[in-house]
Amino acid sequence: MKIERIENRMERINRVMCQDNITVVWMGLAFIILMTIMSCEDPIDVALEDGGVQLVVDAWIDNQVMDQEIILSLSQAYFDSTDPITIRDARVVVSRNDGASFEFSHIGDGRYVWPANGESLGEEGDVFTLNIDYDNKTYTSSTVINRVPVIDSIGIEFRDDEIFSDDGFYTNFFARDPMGIGDTYWIKTYHNGTFLSKPQELNLAFDAGFDAGSGVDGLIFIPPIREFTNRLDEDLLPIPYELGDTVRVELLSINNQAFNFLEIARDQINNGDNGIFSIPLANTRSNVSASDGSLVLGFFNVAGVSVVSRVIEE
Repeated sequence: MKIERIENRMERINRVMCQDNITVVWMGLAFIILMTIMSCEDPIDVALEDGGVQLVVDAWIDNQVMDQEIILSLSQAYFDSTDPITIRDARVVVSRNDGASFEFSHIGDGRYVWPANGESLGEEGDVFTLNIDYDNKTYTSSTVINRVPVIDSIGIEFRDDEIFSDDGFYTNFFARDPMGIGDTYWIKTYHNGTFLSKPQELNLAFDAGFDAGSGVDGLIFIPPIREFTNRLDEDLLPIPYELGDTVRVELLSINNQAFNFLEIARDQINNGDNGIFSIPLANTRSNVSASDGSLVLGFFNVAGVSVVSRVIEE
């Protein structure tokens, strides 16, 4: 299948090159593709020191009217491929600044759930505190629901006969970042109800661009971000939608520290693809602290969410 996709793309490249009579460029592209296919890697065994066991807090919740979930587990060695040990006997409570309290109950496998029952955790500006009591320690963190713009719409475009893309329907979303530097977002996309969860599909934005230096405050999200709503194949090329598919886009407000956390996590997960430019391995910095000063992994964030869905139609 992969060879067939490569041959199809090479055929498209060849057609374009023949039209423009650019033989040298074609030969160069063919050589790069050939070398990529034929390249190999030698395994290297690396001995790493045991960093000790730490609590891992997966507390990315939001203000949607739906059950909210926090997952607790213990860290493990880098090369340990077994399932992590989950925490089943902790007390997990999220409190709001107006005195409201939300207790999360364990339902299995380290998953603690607060049943929404038609309610929302809060709204923009509400401050939340996470308290976890486990193993004679207390773990705490605080955050606020930041503002989030409304998603105006999802655009659909049929593309055909493109060099590096299969024929089909491609989507993008339209929303405008509000004026004021420093808004950060996590854009989640769902294909027929399935979250696009590959590390390369992690879509983050600082204001309407990629980072703090983009200078795009108060604008519509730039094309690479708003068009990053299609699944990626094994070659990291977009997979088109088909007629009848449903695309759902969620725009989540996250704080700047959460934005940095996710950026570093994405870089670390994709580190193996960076070759000689790989960065040193390191745990991402948590915003959760322990009563005894011990290290904690994971993050706590309560997001405001804007949502839009659309069915792919002619």
